[in-house]
Amino acid sequence: MGKSKIICIVMSILLAMCQLTPVRAGSLRGPGQPSIQDVQKSLASQLAANVSSKRMAELENSLRVTFAALPKQNGELLGHQAVRYMLHRQMLQRHGWFLVGLEPNDVAPPPYLNGEWVTSFLQGLLEQRLGGRGIDLHELTALAAALEDIVHKETAQRLETTYQLLQFPITAELDAAEADQVIMTFAMLYLEGNFSHNAMDLPVLQTYYSQDYADWREVGNWFREMEMRYLKSSSGSVTKYRMPALLKVVDEIGKHFGEFNDRECKNLKDMFYQMEDKRMVGRVSLSEFYKKGLHSHWNFNEKADYLRQLGALDESDPTMPRVIGPNYLGARTNCLESSSLYAVCCRNECEDLMLHLEGAIAAPTAEAERIAQLISALPSDSVAAPRELPTALFGRLQDIAAQNGGMVPLHGRLFAQWMHHAYPRECPFPHPVGTVSPLTPNEWMREAGQEDAKASAEEMQTQVASDTCSGTGPCSEARDLPWSSTEELFVSQGTPVHDHKEEQEGGWTAFNVAMLLLAAALFVTGQWPHARELPAALALLEEAAGASKRRADLQKCATVAGLAAAAAGFGILDPSAFGLAACLGIVAFTAPRLLAQVKTKNDKSWA
Repeated sequence: MGKSKIICIVMSILLAMCQLTPVRAGSLRGPGQPSIQDVQKSLASQLAANVSSKRMAELENSLRVTFAALPKQNGELLGHQAVRYMLHRQMLQRHGWFLVGLEPNDVAPPPYLNGEWVTSFLQGLLEQRLGGRGIDLHELTALAAALEDIVHKETAQRLETTYQLLQFPITAELDAAEADQVIMTFAMLYLEGNFSHNAMDLPVLQTYYSQDYADWREVGNWFREMEMRYLKSSSGSVTKYRMPALLKVVDEIGKHFGEFNDRECKNLKDMFYQMEDKRMVGRVSLSEFYKKGLHSHWNFNEKADYLRQLGALDESDPTMPRVIGPNYLGARTNCLESSSLYAVCCRNECEDLMLHLEGAIAAPTAEAERIAQLISALPSDSVAAPRELPTALFGRLQDIAAQNGGMVPLHGRLFAQWMHHAYPRECPFPHPVGTVSPLTPNEWMREAGQEDAKASAEEMQTQVASDTCSGTGPCSEARDLPWSSTEELFVSQGTPVHDHKEEQEGGWTAFNVAMLLLAAALFVTGQWPHARELPAALALLEEAAGASKRRADLQKCATVAGLAAAAAGFGILDPSAFGLAACLGIVAFTAPRLLAQVKTKNDKSWA
């Protein structure tokens, strides 16, 4: 191979790394989100936290029941998907937070350091530090605490923004009226999910909420209740308030807003089921859904295509599409997009039922008879207990056990489907993985190329007019809920914890291969014993550097670079860090020499 080709190969690899590095480092952080350093510090501090602290103890206890019931490998360790599943459930039930990056049915490999979302990055960071061995209960608790800590940091940034909008110095001592102004302004921006307003927008925003926002009186009263509870009541006789005191209030608003939102969810659920199709429990015909949207203040107006994408549309009867109650009520269309990290959504009532089962069974699987006994005695908001399970429903449970070696997996699609049949108004219908997606209206519009996620009045009227059922005849007959025999385990029962890591090691990327080839070339270069036998690439670089540069120095640099390249190739060294260091090294090596050449040319021209 010629000298020029060797130089070109080495430089091409390094330049490719330079181009990749910004993408890896920058794709993680969106506007207003914490930095990579913030995420790393949060995880490190929570891993080092005292397990006996009140907060960590409470968090660990809230995770313990489900942790015990999930399938594990290597003793008491959870794999990647199990951790995602638990964190999603925990945050939704604890705070009403639908965390971005922990969407259900998301089975993509972990993105680790080049992930798009903070949550995926955080989990990948911990898994890398643990070498892919799995995560125990304490580490899972630290992960959940770190997520809460990152949300706290975002809240602190947003409070500073609120101070700036109101032109208060962040070090100011505020009186009661000023503190109330800050908190209520923060509350309005929180409901907007937009802290990018300028000061001139505030009067318009205040007018909208005080005059046009239908529920402002109720939600405003709740915000002031939080203010009284966490600011004035805890401050005693203090009449001046600094930012840390106000941060406590707005932090608790974020943690507890899901409780207030539950009231709104209850009202939505009650209204939805007033329209329930008597022929199929837990569902509302699309025509009745739109009819209510046309003739009331309720916004039942999502396009059928969007409902289908959300997994909220039952088309098992092609002539009568129906909206699935639990799937619709918990969908992103009914969430408050109040943070860059999470949306506030309606709690999944089925999770309360699952938590009861997990506590009673304390294992990943159970006999059909044991589950039937527990469910018969377990009431819900719409199902009375004790009750006798229908023969067909118990038969389905036995079929699931037969399909899974005689035991029913609690965390599989078939059992989730069975729970939907047992509690059709509380438990969502589980669609096969990859067939639905929890997109926000804006995300769906971008993906589908639509201008609006809401159906037009004409589209809604057309659907209403197409409903020819009069309540009598064949269309008035009761129909069974749909059933699919496809099994999918949300949390794998038999895949080892190291599967993902092994898959990565087994299927090397071009980057891995390139780094190892580069490492081999540099090792040969750095360890060559005689100066006269120096490889062509190093000779050319040495010539460009100047005859006064000692070969020994270049050999040492090549050896260090070879070690770093090998580490990057094997995944020991973060490729982003290696790429950045390589780029800086190239700049440091070439810049002085280019400047020297320019200076020499200038000197000659002057001469």
